[in-house]
Amino acid sequence: MRNPLLSCLVVVLLGGCANRGAGLGTHDASGGELAINVEACSRVGDQPRHKPSKQQRLADLHMALGAGYLQEGVLEVALTELEESLALNPRSAPAHATMALLQLRLNKPQIAEQHYRKALALDPSDPEIHNNYGVYLCGQDRWQAADAHFRCAIANPLYRTPAMAYSNAAECSMQGGDTGRAEIDLRTAAQIDPSFPTPSLMLARLNLDQGNAAAARTHLMRYMRHAGQTPAGLELGIKIETSLGDLDRAASYRMLLKNRFPDSREAQELH
Repeated sequence: MRNPLLSCLVVVLLGGCANRGAGLGTHDASGGELAINVEACSRVGDQPRHKPSKQQRLADLHMALGAGYLQEGVLEVALTELEESLALNPRSAPAHATMALLQLRLNKPQIAEQHYRKALALDPSDPEIHNNYGVYLCGQDRWQAADAHFRCAIANPLYRTPAMAYSNAAECSMQGGDTGRAEIDLRTAAQIDPSFPTPSLMLARLNLDQGNAAAARTHLMRYMRHAGQTPAGLELGIKIETSLGDLDRAASYRMLLKNRFPDSREAQELH
């Protein structure tokens, strides 16, 4: 799944997990989740917190080290740290979820899914894990199952970044051919977190694809107010202004892209 949010997932996981709840949903004939128990997704504060043991604290330390090495791309060391963490505390949902991300980097999606399922079995209401698992499922073209997990993340009142899940759900809907639902989710994301630029960029692309270049320009301007000038934004600006017939503004975007981001993929494609 082409998603600029993926690089943030390891850090998000280290923020902790929601409290544990009941089991989730139902399954289709292939075993994929189709329905989510919203009551379980939104359940918070129903389990008492206990002071972690020395072994659990050590496991958490190894998990944090593993996540850090994963983010730096040192995958072999990350694997060693996460294996040690799970050996010390096999019931750590965040450790299983972080291991899932690592297994994806190692191109082992089946093992990644096993860890995602273990993580959610241990902590069925954790919104970060639901969002990340939704990204994984969408990458497997399992759009309905992915959407259910995005909705589960959104349903949790303690989820810190619902606009992220809405944006991920929208991108997945577009991959599945449902642009109407995607637009609703993107507008919702932009409304609940106006400073989060990704939905505005996606709305600009969607409106341009639909032939509404004027609306695309409005969304792109909103994106640039928060994200500044980026290769993706400037490339899209060229297309929008060309479509609107403003060749001077299109040329200005083209010059900015070449001068400010000469090594970007978008600049290279101009040649």
